[in-house]
Amino acid sequence: MRWSCGKRPRAISPRWATSARSLNIHAWEGYTEEPVLDPFASQIGATVNPQMLISDPAAVNNLRSGGTSTWDLINLNNAWQRKELYPEGLITPLDKEKFKPLYAMNTPGFEWPYLWAMDQGGDQLLGMIQRYGPSGIGVNTDKISRETVEKGGYMEIIEGAKGQYGILDYENWVIMHTCMAAGFTPFRKHTEAEMESYRELIFKLFANAKKVSDDQAALARDMITGEIIAVIPGSIYSVSAARYEGETQIESVVPEEGIEETKTAENPKGKAGITWIEVTSLVKNPAPTPLAEAFLVYCHTPEAAYRVAAKAPGTLNPIVQMGSPDVLAQFSADELEAIQWGEEGQWLETNLSRCIDFDINPDYAAMHDMYTEAKRSRG
Repeated sequence: MRWSCGKRPRAISPRWATSARSLNIHAWEGYTEEPVLDPFASQIGATVNPQMLISDPAAVNNLRSGGTSTWDLINLNNAWQRKELYPEGLITPLDKEKFKPLYAMNTPGFEWPYLWAMDQGGDQLLGMIQRYGPSGIGVNTDKISRETVEKGGYMEIIEGAKGQYGILDYENWVIMHTCMAAGFTPFRKHTEAEMESYRELIFKLFANAKKVSDDQAALARDMITGEIIAVIPGSIYSVSAARYEGETQIESVVPEEGIEETKTAENPKGKAGITWIEVTSLVKNPAPTPLAEAFLVYCHTPEAAYRVAAKAPGTLNPIVQMGSPDVLAQFSADELEAIQWGEEGQWLETNLSRCIDFDINPDYAAMHDMYTEAKRSRG
């Protein structure tokens, strides 16, 4: 096995298989699936117990309420580790000497030291990064063109396609994209006027939607059949499975024109979408297992990295390790098309350039209350 970064990961010690037989993972889908977990469990001779999450805030609260005694690894979108989990003593930093060399595998923009994987002082490595992607609007481009959505933005769907779109009901993501549609970032404190704008728009978003579901595959099928023409929010993870089956008219589209506060001289159009990147961290379990570090090393072997990206049922995602030729070479042309990679990654990079990084919303609780009201108002 050749490593493009010039170094192999430290070998998994045989003693780990005898000193700790069980690994508990709390993670987004993909890391909880058999194609990823079974080879590791067989190799190490241990049992892996996964629990999928669909809400970062809920998972964080799980740790706060005693989950540190249950979980060994937690996989969340960036910002939680740096801003909440580490300051609250819920995760343990990684050994930089062991894991820093693996960052040489990463695509441009995710090199060492990557901001969201480090503590706020820049000294401690809080986790390993892998899957990522831009989040905007899922679209059937046979029904409404990419160019129309790029130019018209969220309101092209919320108002222009009233009664023809779906909502992918991942709570925090619905809230964040509603903020972006209302014209401001979700990742700071908001004025009373902004909160009122958010309230009006979240009610309109739900009132005008034809369908609301937390089943991304079902919503993708509805786009394929023409039952709906778009989904908010829509990331590569929610359209890639359909694209891999040949339904390449289903795309994740990020609007060209962004919110005013993100516009700069270098980027006059600003940013309209949100880039997510998952960080997998060691939970500060009172009885830690070395299997947790072993799993992180395993995920950086070219074969496992590829499986994380492409072989978990229901979704395909880019991974930062595609900067390694050994990893990139494993992807078929159809898989690259599914994740909207484009020529030398340019399609993906264009959409990423239109996104701000995921962060924490300080008004989440109040906005979630309004989200709940709006959802209930549909009856």
